[in-house]
Amino acid sequence: MTNTTQSSDGPQSPPFIFIGCFLGIAFWIIEAYFDSLMIDNTSFQQRLFPSDPNELWMRGLICALFVGFGVYAHIITTRMRSVESMNLDAALLLRNALSKTIRGNFPICVYCKKIRDEDGLWTNPDRFIAAQTEARFSGSICNTCHANRANDRGATE
Repeated sequence: MTNTTQSSDGPQSPPFIFIGCFLGIAFWIIEAYFDSLMIDNTSFQQRLFPSDPNELWMRGLICALFVGFGVYAHIITTRMRSVESMNLDAALLLRNALSKTIRGNFPICVYCKKIRDEDGLWTNPDRFIAAQTEARFSGSICNTCHANRANDRGATE
């Protein structure tokens, strides 16, 4: 069975704050019930609302802890949902970035190294790659070509 309670962000988290409140109240009532049965012969109503301030303080503290755990669980699940959303966004961006890669076989001239595109036109490799991706080229010369050009100039002089 699927969860039909969904918002625009995805499925709703359980109401942990209310669950914590419910557990705190349930603890208060159950503890008063067992106290009235086992500890002394006072009535359930007297144990539910004790006149002893230490007893009230301790029950209040435990109830507050239940509510605090509910708030903590709510904060954690909200943060986890936020991180999951950010991960999905990052995955989408990565998928879009990878879709810009060049795939497939491309006919290339064995002499001039031009590439034939889908229209049958022969294009320089740098223009072909720039048209297919977001890559841009800048001019430079490698050490080997620089040395070869220097040797060619020296041989002609």
